[in-house]
Amino acid sequence: MTQTNFALHATQTLEDILDRMSRDDTLSDLDFDLIDGVLTIEFEDGGKLILNRQEAAQQLWLASPEGPAHFNYDAQKGEWCNDRTGETLIDTLNRVLSEQMDESIEL
Repeated sequence: MTQTNFALHATQTLEDILDRMSRDDTLSDLDFDLIDGVLTIEFEDGGKLILNRQEAAQQLWLASPEGPAHFNYDAQKGEWCNDRTGETLIDTLNRVLSEQMDESIEL
């Protein structure tokens, strides 16, 4: 993937996640924003989830209460997938958000 394609794809993914979160009433009490390619989500207990793009590695990196994860884009699946577990980014976010919110979240 070219740097331009990566940047476009990563930006669209971050904007899509922000949009999905904005439409979920369950998440309305959270503080979240997207600034310069970094999506930050702050939980009521002060915990944070940070998702950002890493241009050199062409990955999305997630820092969450359960630890770091790196996601590569799998063009065949059309998904960002964890480079160690294969779990998709959306599945990971759903799981982490569900654990933090103590209820089921489906972005």
